[in-house]
Amino acid sequence: MSGGRLRRKAIGFVAGLLGCAAAATGASAAPPLPRVKPEAVGFSSPRLKKLDETMQAMVDTGQVAGAVTLLARHGQVVQTSTFGKRGLETGDPMPADAIFRIRSETKPVTGVAMLILYDEGKWKLDDPVSQYVPEFANLRVAKMDAEGRPVLSPISRPPTMRELMTHTAGFAYGIADDPSSPADQAYYRAAVLQSESLDQLVRKVSDLPMFAEPGTLWRYSVAADIQGHIVEKLSGQSLPDFMQSRIFQPLGMTDTAFYVPEAKVGRLAALYDADATGKLVPAVEGGWRD
Repeated sequence: MSGGRLRRKAIGFVAGLLGCAAAATGASAAPPLPRVKPEAVGFSSPRLKKLDETMQAMVDTGQVAGAVTLLARHGQVVQTSTFGKRGLETGDPMPADAIFRIRSETKPVTGVAMLILYDEGKWKLDDPVSQYVPEFANLRVAKMDAEGRPVLSPISRPPTMRELMTHTAGFAYGIADDPSSPADQAYYRAAVLQSESLDQLVRKVSDLPMFAEPGTLWRYSVAADIQGHIVEKLSGQSLPDFMQSRIFQPLGMTDTAFYVPEAKVGRLAALYDADATGKLVPAVEGGWRD
């Protein structure tokens, strides 16, 4: 969908993939999937009509600028529908093969890249992260002293790769200047999420406090960005090149990449955010709108 109600929408460095919602309609290099009537694979046409009505209502009420839905089962396409506009400024209708920014859904793809290297024996779950990111040899954690003041202490043990893969390593995220979280505040002020490269992100994180001791809690963090850095170090390829050669190309995902080629720009859905009144406005690329 193009647009949304969330007032804060951050893009981490590896959260920038774009994907096509209509790959099964023939937009990819693979043969298009066969189309069948809903009842042939266990769906109800009247209920699917309600789905379309719900999506259209989201457009009509200004919750989203536009959307594409595709429903498939057992390798057969049941329904493809388009709603609203590809861009509010141009008024172009939303095409079935629109390309959308998938933002943080890039993280599971990064996880797949990590698991490819795991299957190749390049790393183990109980290895310390610092074995692959030596910059993390002297991490510190933010704590509070008896007077409630933030202090930095050495971590009790290094975070493991298992913890890095499950958001339990203790890293922060820094989506907001949050005074209740010294670690997140430090990440925010250091512009960790606006780093120009994964190497730069890792260098910044190495000098900033951890949110918590490794293994003590689950916390959404820059873990996937660090995974992307490790993919680059272990493979000798950039993260985009690794994903292209090892994931997208083998799967025929011809419309998924970090950047849109000039020939496909006309299919890119504009990105919107909601302002304080709930009105859709152009989103802030690479960051968030307060």
